[in-house]
Amino acid sequence: MAKRRKKNNVVCINGNYYYRIRIFLYKIKSDSGNKIFQKEKKIKLFTKNKEQAIRRGKLIDKHIDNIKDGTIKEYQYEELFPFMNDTGTSVLIKRTLQNTINDYLDYRSAMVKPSTLKRDKSALNTLIGFVGCTKAVEELSYKDIEGKVGLIQHLRHKNCTNVGINTTLTHIGIFFNWLYEKEKIISEPIKFKKLKKGDRLYHYFNEGETNQVFNYIDEHMDSFYLRCFYFYSQTGMRPTEPFIGELVGNYYIIDAQDRKNGIPMQMQLNEELKSILLEMQSFRDTKLHCKDANVRVVDILERTVMRTVRALGFTGKKLTLYSFRHSYAIRRITMLNGNVFDVMKEMGHTNTQTTMEYLRFPLQRRLDDFPSLQEYAQNLQENTIRATKSRATEYLNIPKLSGSIRN
Repeated sequence: MAKRRKKNNVVCINGNYYYRIRIFLYKIKSDSGNKIFQKEKKIKLFTKNKEQAIRRGKLIDKHIDNIKDGTIKEYQYEELFPFMNDTGTSVLIKRTLQNTINDYLDYRSAMVKPSTLKRDKSALNTLIGFVGCTKAVEELSYKDIEGKVGLIQHLRHKNCTNVGINTTLTHIGIFFNWLYEKEKIISEPIKFKKLKKGDRLYHYFNEGETNQVFNYIDEHMDSFYLRCFYFYSQTGMRPTEPFIGELVGNYYIIDAQDRKNGIPMQMQLNEELKSILLEMQSFRDTKLHCKDANVRVVDILERTVMRTVRALGFTGKKLTLYSFRHSYAIRRITMLNGNVFDVMKEMGHTNTQTTMEYLRFPLQRRLDDFPSLQEYAQNLQENTIRATKSRATEYLNIPKLSGSIRN
């Protein structure tokens, strides 16, 4: 019986030799037989001599399994196979953290919003700054994050808050999952624990601070910023939301996929707020000609708030552009007599638990911080007294049941 001839993976195309690899994708069973689907890739052998091509093909044969399953990437061929580099070396280079992060950010740019991508970059820059950009990805472990000399302790020594550290760890964790699940660069997942956040209160502008901010900007800055911050204080929108939706009549609409919580927004605006919204969007379109214009304009507004807060000497709490949203929620939950469900809908929260955080501020503190809400508190007190009297009257005048009750 004749021996089966071994299939030659070295092929000649237009006078140049290549090593052909077929990678199995899947198989479909049918009545007429099994159909096998596979893809083909070619590795250039950089020779026109058949015998030399066969010798070079044998070098690739030694690594064929790792090439097929993706353990060895294309960018590593040059250092792995001597005929592809000038030095004639055959040492497999390790994938550095910097190169891997660049590939990851390219992948993420098509998957997440620009604001999320910005946080990804910030977290991974923190990681690179700590472990070094030339560190091999295969050498990463949980010890780089936890332990006495890990990233967590490093950030603590820099006086970073637990909340800020956890945000960084979240984005690093997603990157580690990508290394393991998607790219299969690391052989096992890298797991680490986050810090306990503990209870914290939202930081908001009270009524007096809001007026000081508006007066300062009116005197020292472009009035455009005054109108922007007034818009945030009256709508409670997140910083990026004025720039990601569309005005339809009197309603400002943001699709579900564009919002942080996946809940569509349908907010009715008066003529004044509509005018400010269009001005904000026009500023973005005419002044900022860049790919991340939405992120850029929010950065400008954020820095303006921080510069104003420093100039006014506010201390004891960290006030940001987001603080206008918290101020809005505090006012609304007081004006609506603690109606969590209505405020939850207005704020676009996914559950009442988030909204109820605002009720952790005692009513008296809310009234001290927002004196103009005193009338709502008075109405609440009168309604409570009226409801109590009504319930007492109903209790005293319960109609008697006709007939007798028997056991």
